[in-house]
Amino acid sequence: MQLLNSVFLITLLSTGLVNALAPRSSVNGPCTGAGGAPGVCISTSSCSSGGGSFISNACPGTAANIKCCVKTSCASGGSCKWASQCGGTTQSGLCPGPSNFKCCKPKSGSGTLPGLNSVQTRNARAIIARTKKDFAASQQKRACYVAITTAFQESGIRILANSKYPASLNYPHDGVGSDHDSVGIFQQRPSWGSTKDRMNADLSAHFFFNALKRVRGWQSLAIGVAAQKVQVSAFPDAYNKWVAKAEKVCNAGL
Repeated sequence: MQLLNSVFLITLLSTGLVNALAPRSSVNGPCTGAGGAPGVCISTSSCSSGGGSFISNACPGTAANIKCCVKTSCASGGSCKWASQCGGTTQSGLCPGPSNFKCCKPKSGSGTLPGLNSVQTRNARAIIARTKKDFAASQQKRACYVAITTAFQESGIRILANSKYPASLNYPHDGVGSDHDSVGIFQQRPSWGSTKDRMNADLSAHFFFNALKRVRGWQSLAIGVAAQKVQVSAFPDAYNKWVAKAEKVCNAGL
């Protein structure tokens, strides 16, 4: 009996040792994809249907159809990462795999916006911030497109003082223009507000948006047409050339 017990004990120990040494399944676990990109070990079908790409031999101890899945683009400027690895903001539902493998987007306000220098970026971010205050979420992107398109045309997204309007030179500015008594990012004249307010990125954007809201059906108008309805420019077609650039700025900044 003692011999049988000893054999049974040895069998248990050896089985446990084998189990301990066996490679553990890493399904839904982390892996490293091409170029060091963070990935998740999931089935190739789930990876493909989720918009990812996979590599072999990065998920040991799994079935043949479990491979390292990576998705390097999940939103504007975002990529799929484990939530614990993301230093920015995360969004669910855009990445294959478990719920904590999320779309990670850089922190808002970091770096320059597409096609802009640091000065333009600062002003564009002020306009974007005002967009979020003045419009419901469903209207923000369209409103941003119109405002940034206008800002490109009117000032190059700069706060412009005016050499013909000396009072404007007393306020911080990014350059000096000379069009009548127009000042600021949107080249607004005195009827829009005080010199101080028109030389302020946030308030001048607020004035612009108030006027945009009064344009009937602005949400369905072409971007350049909506801009012209607000500005009543002598060059009504001038806004159109900036629309594509404005869309990139807003898509990245919102």
